[in-house]
Amino acid sequence: MAIQTQETSPAAGSIEMDAPSLSDSPQEICRACWAALQARLSLPPGLLSAIEGCDGPDQRAPLCAGRLKIICPFRHEYVDEPRGVGHAIYRALRRIGDIIVALIGLALLLALLPILAPLILIQSPGPLLFSQKRIGLKGKIFTLHKLRTMHQKQPDGEALWATDERERARIFPFDQFLRKTHIDELPQFWNVLIGEMSLVGPRPEQVPIVEELAKSIPGYHRRHAVRPGITGLRQVQYGYVGTEIGSWLSTGYDLYFITHQGPLLDAYVCLNTIPRVLSDNDQPDAK
Repeated sequence: MAIQTQETSPAAGSIEMDAPSLSDSPQEICRACWAALQARLSLPPGLLSAIEGCDGPDQRAPLCAGRLKIICPFRHEYVDEPRGVGHAIYRALRRIGDIIVALIGLALLLALLPILAPLILIQSPGPLLFSQKRIGLKGKIFTLHKLRTMHQKQPDGEALWATDERERARIFPFDQFLRKTHIDELPQFWNVLIGEMSLVGPRPEQVPIVEELAKSIPGYHRRHAVRPGITGLRQVQYGYVGTEIGSWLSTGYDLYFITHQGPLLDAYVCLNTIPRVLSDNDQPDAK
């Protein structure tokens, strides 16, 4: 089975964001993040007024963590993964659950391939699977697999956000359905089965995007303390990101997950993934 491998290595600074760069001011970044949250989320009036009434990041941080499940960007460096015997047992049981779900997902993929493979290959010449280098647990690079839903990119193509219009223009018609239903992500259950990913966790990013974001976002490297996931807290709380502001918020959700990880939070993410997928809410974050 042919696999398309698209590993891009753009020069530093070539990652394109869909919004102007943020200033270095904590107050300005706080205001920009809060504006993006308001634009994307439906927040109750009481919470809106409470957060609006806060005087800067220090006052907003506890409210955002308690009510929105997001760590303040300026507290990224101070979060730690839970430890102890109980957490070790949780991680072992979680891995067993990952393996069981991965086997079910791969069985579903095998059942669907006789239908999906011809439809993909007829629409666009090329391999059936798309593969791309991503950053995983402890910063290790691994190869993520998906069903190909786009026309092939030139080998020297730059790394772009999934929400970039140039990326969306490469999607061929039938595969809008595959992406909307996330059927194209079924091959990632292989990554889960061999331990490179988990069912729930921070979404793995492309290597050059990680290198760029790590330069500007405090504590960004801490999101690699756990296995990346097929779904995650950011996906169900906020949705897709395609801007620098969205990346700050995404890191905040990822670090909240790492700090509070446990069976209840895993269940929360899994149960909320289904309505998120069905809602067709995949628009980029606010500019």
